Amino acid sequence: MKETTQTRESYHHGNLPETLIHEAAKLLTEKGAEGFSMREVARRAGVAVAAPAHHFGNAKGLLTAIATYGFQKLTTEQQKAMEMSRDPVENVIGLCRIYVDMGSRYPGYAAVMFRWDLLDDGDFAYSNAASSAFNLLSDAIAEAVPEKTDAKSIQRAAKTLWAAMHGFVVLSLADGDEAVERINFAVRTLLAGMSK
Repeated sequence: MKETTQTRESYHHGNLPETLIHEAAKLLTEKGAEGFSMREVARRAGVAVAAPAHHFGNAKGLLTAIATYGFQKLTTEQQKAMEMSRDPVENVIGLCRIYVDMGSRYPGYAAVMFRWDLLDDGDFAYSNAASSAFNLLSDAIAEAVPEKTDAKSIQRAAKTLWAAMHGFVVLSLADGDEAVERINFAVRTLLAGMSK
């Protein structure tokens, strides 16, 4: 029988790495990447200063874990949105709305999801999570455009919409009915252009 030991940190937090990720995301929401520190994350989580480094190695490791969690959450929400509609264009709009909505509701995660300068781009979990979210959008676009559309154009369209949605979040254009109109306009205009 394997003996299990329960540290004070795991006893109090249950899943300390997840707690650290959430506390770090809150810190990012309040102070941005410039105000981020492992010491402050540990203080907020109520654990030893060395705890974040023990689980994530360094700040880059923790920020990468935050971005990974953000992309995983985005993918889960996107998959739910895909189940809600059978109309290909509405699917693309739905995926874009999910992205914008998530960026508005979870700004701490959104703050680092595309900060490649701060992340470990060789991290498999991060690369896989980011690719999964992006591929859902690209696959949805492929369903919404004529069959003759080449893969390069589909990828270009996906990157264009991805960037536009990110811009809506960063520029605080993501709230209210006007945001919905912007998303609808961006998606329908781009898809109409691809259908000519």
